[in-house]
Amino acid sequence: MKPKLCLVVLPLLLFLYSCSSIPQEGISELPDSNQSVVETDSDISRTEPVDAPVAEDTEVVATFDTVSITKKAFLETKSEIELVVGDLNRITFARNYDAWLEYLSTEYVDTYSDPAVLESVSSSLPIKGIRLRNLRDYFMYVFVPSRQNMRVDDIQYVSPTRVYVIMELAPGSTAAIYILEKYGEKWQLVLKNQ
Repeated sequence: MKPKLCLVVLPLLLFLYSCSSIPQEGISELPDSNQSVVETDSDISRTEPVDAPVAEDTEVVATFDTVSITKKAFLETKSEIELVVGDLNRITFARNYDAWLEYLSTEYVDTYSDPAVLESVSSSLPIKGIRLRNLRDYFMYVFVPSRQNMRVDDIQYVSPTRVYVIMELAPGSTAAIYILEKYGEKWQLVLKNQ
């Protein structure tokens, strides 16, 4: 019984410890492979926080070349992302691998199916002895423990179709919990440097 308890308690403790060590400035992405990544303000196109003073629907909150994101589009996107994150929370809680696959971009699947990447992730897991052999193992031993009860506190556009989903871990400390890109009418998980 004790080894099963360790499988539950250790990832939780690791998550709580990592939350307390995130820098106050910039934004860090919750790592898929337990590596910290810090984004500086210059790496991310900033958008206005949702709790900013009420703005006109046509106020521009982000611009990319010839594409402008209005406050109205920002709020609509945030609402869509909240539904996606809620669904991902249900999928993660139920450990529903098949439903999770529906949210993955091709590059995400290819990367986390690569034996070299899986070996690297295996060696960085807090619980030693777990060897990831395939994408299903990655889902069960990395994604599920690190993505419990996520919420959307903000979003930040990286491009007109890609957003960082931001969650405040503590006052003044935020993390990008997901990077999502819209393909047609569907949001999918994508890699940071895709």
